[in-house]
Amino acid sequence: MLAMTKDARIEVKTSSEIKELLQNAAQSLGMDLSSFLISVSTQRAKEIMREEQLLILSTKEWEKLEAYRSKEHQPTQALKELMALEGFDA
Repeated sequence: MLAMTKDARIEVKTSSEIKELLQNAAQSLGMDLSSFLISVSTQRAKEIMREEQLLILSTKEWEKLEAYRSKEHQPTQALKELMALEGFDA
């Protein structure tokens, strides 16, 4: 993990039961609570952001996409006009 300046604070209010659970989990990994919370939440945040970037299709949707992609399509008038604009290098 990169060494970063710790210049922001996060405060969390929770129940004593959840705090104890988190402390026990942190201790089992040999970490203090703050390091554990940052590590786990950062890892989960990265997973969420990766999932946001994925497009998941069902088999039926994938087959429809592939069928569409395999057809030869003629450019529309709007596409022809776009490609005719100055600075468009096609």
